[in-house]
Amino acid sequence: MKLLGLIGGVSPQSTAIYYHLLNEAARARLGGEHSANILLYALDYGVLIEHYNAGDWAAYRAAVVKGAQRLAAAGADALVITSNTTHLVAEAAGEATGLPVVHVMDALTAAMNAAGSRKPLLLGTPFVMNGDFYRAELSKRYDGTLIVPTMTEQADVGRIILDELVNGDVRDASRARLLDIIAAHDIDGVILGCTELCMILSQSDFDPPAFDTTALHAAASNAFVFGEA
Repeated sequence: MKLLGLIGGVSPQSTAIYYHLLNEAARARLGGEHSANILLYALDYGVLIEHYNAGDWAAYRAAVVKGAQRLAAAGADALVITSNTTHLVAEAAGEATGLPVVHVMDALTAAMNAAGSRKPLLLGTPFVMNGDFYRAELSKRYDGTLIVPTMTEQADVGRIILDELVNGDVRDASRARLLDIIAAHDIDGVILGCTELCMILSQSDFDPPAFDTTALHAAASNAFVFGEA
């Protein structure tokens, strides 16, 4: 079993979900009382969100790369960044350490292609939905047409994620608002492009295929551990 180095803390809520999923997957594969072989470097969310809000991406990158280097020094075989937004630093983290990065967009693309989804709705932080990085990086892997919410809808999605979910606050009214946003678009899939969105939305909530990046990324990480990727 390879040793995964998890860069977490962005936010702690979704990092805990990754930890649970990876351990459940290891036990399912190996049986008995087995668990995943994991190193975790948890970034300080309070510091990272300050960099995010200020648009200080140099400081953001430096903090994540520092975490990657510490994981490499501790003997990790690969890096797993437990945040879609923080994949902004995936390439830099890999270059700084020489370690492979299990990339969330590779897992997402494989799932969308397998489902035949060509017009998925992208939900995530404002940086993911409207920034230059995520959509451009995904377009290198996927040739479908990404649908993004309106600016008003993006503001509501961002508020739900950054004011509520990262604090463990899951509200029925916010779920209803997200479902209204999904229903307002002609789509054939829904990308849960923030690793906290699985806390409030799941496939049982709507008809188009759900692409839960947290579950997909954890599954890809597990496949790497066992030499299947």
